[in-house]
Amino acid sequence: MHTDKIINPMEVIVNHVEALIYVIDLKTYEIIYANNRCKEEFGDVLGKICYNVLQGNGESSSNELGTTFEWENKNAINSRTYFFNDKIVEWHDKRKVKIQIGIDITLQKELEKKISKLAYFDTLTSLPNRESMKTHIQNAINQCYQTKEYYSVLFIDLDNFKLVNDIKGHDTGDKVILETTSRIQKCIQEYDTLGRLGGDEFVLMLKTAFTKQETAVQATTYIAKKILKKLKTPYIIDDYTFFISASIGVALFNNDAASPAELMKFADSALNISKSNGKNRFSYFNPKLQKEIIEKEKLTDEIRTAIQKKEFCLYYQPQIAFDKIQKIVAVEALIRWNHPIKGLVLPGKFIPLAEERGLIIELGKWILEEAVKQLKKWESDTTKNAWHLSVNVSIQQFESDDFVESLQTILDVYRIKTNLLRLELTENLLINNIDKALDKLSQIKKMGMSISIDDFGTGYSSLAYLKALPIDELKIDQSFIKDIVKDTNDEIITQTIISIGKKFGLDVIAEGVETQEQFDKLVTLGCTLFQGYFFQRPTQAELY
Repeated sequence: MHTDKIINPMEVIVNHVEALIYVIDLKTYEIIYANNRCKEEFGDVLGKICYNVLQGNGESSSNELGTTFEWENKNAINSRTYFFNDKIVEWHDKRKVKIQIGIDITLQKELEKKISKLAYFDTLTSLPNRESMKTHIQNAINQCYQTKEYYSVLFIDLDNFKLVNDIKGHDTGDKVILETTSRIQKCIQEYDTLGRLGGDEFVLMLKTAFTKQETAVQATTYIAKKILKKLKTPYIIDDYTFFISASIGVALFNNDAASPAELMKFADSALNISKSNGKNRFSYFNPKLQKEIIEKEKLTDEIRTAIQKKEFCLYYQPQIAFDKIQKIVAVEALIRWNHPIKGLVLPGKFIPLAEERGLIIELGKWILEEAVKQLKKWESDTTKNAWHLSVNVSIQQFESDDFVESLQTILDVYRIKTNLLRLELTENLLINNIDKALDKLSQIKKMGMSISIDDFGTGYSSLAYLKALPIDELKIDQSFIKDIVKDTNDEIITQTIISIGKKFGLDVIAEGVETQEQFDKLVTLGCTLFQGYFFQRPTQAELY
């Protein structure tokens, strides 16, 4: 009679899982049980000493019954990493044994390494990124408390790097960045740390090894000069020669440093000084700038709050047409800030910061809507219903993807005569992407609005874009008007702009007219449109 072997269901399960499962006699450390997965990985291990055939190393631990262990191990035999869960139990024959269950986590560990690299290292250069550099700087600050030695944080920025990408493309740009990394590394010691913040910006932390500030400055200066010299050497990339320089900002510190973030701000401020002073140089952070940085951060927060609390308002300055008599034909909307403590704040105090911190887009939308609201109110006024209203549009606002769409939304809500709305753009806006600018300006013209080029003569000033772009007005910058009576050059420039405008069929308006002499001079030059304090200061709409 044939008898089938009784199959143990648990045996089937244990032998078909992916985990390593084996049992170790805690007296002899012999393996007394191993599942199929364990045998596939390490061969016939039964009766053999565990740490010779499975681990390749030894272990000491508590052998009390019921004790559990969780541990991670990179196996010395197959180089794979396992996570183990162990438990001390009594075997069926009363022996004290340890049951070990191991799960292969090699792939997970490799993924963790990749994620860590992405989080803390730059993908192109493999240098530490911003967050990683903050950690390195903090460690240096901690070290300073013990050694009193000075360290330096250097911000390094390539001058005119954008031209590399524009001329030869981003692949070549990447090669320049890699070459720059190599050149800087050749200028520093192994205990210094070089990181990349992104683009063409690097940060270097130098250990000067000196406790006297004067000596530390000398050591830092030597390295900064060395780097500038090295980076100024021509780059030959893909048979093309680039001449590139760099600007450097330096923040020196020892145990008086506040935080990595502040040190990086200080170095960045010093970098801006180098840029503004002609580039290809280095500058040290001036402690006086610290107060300015703190005030700038405070003002940024105040601007955000002011937008939420609607503390801004619009003032309007008239634009005058003169033909024997003076007549208001338009007004320009100018933003003011009703600060709860400082009172009325002029735009020069907050607009540049709003642009720098990315707040100008939201602020610009508010200005446009408020101006359109005012145009709607003036529709019922027989004196003002023919006035044009000019609104300044920032570069960031104009270049935002939803600018035309958001503008159309405002027009749909208020249903104004769009031919009375004039958008003022700076000429520098036009050189960033002439094709894209042309497309947006064409859409704006189709919507019925007119276009004015503000501060004309101070930027690109190309006759080519006057021919190509659908603009309606040129505004002569007030810097030319200020000394027009006594400066022949300003008079010639102004007369040229007026002549160009007339030849292209454009309105030409002089802004910043403050005296009778300036006005008279402009009239003799053929100017017919004016704006400035000589006629009226900006004021609230209800005072017109």
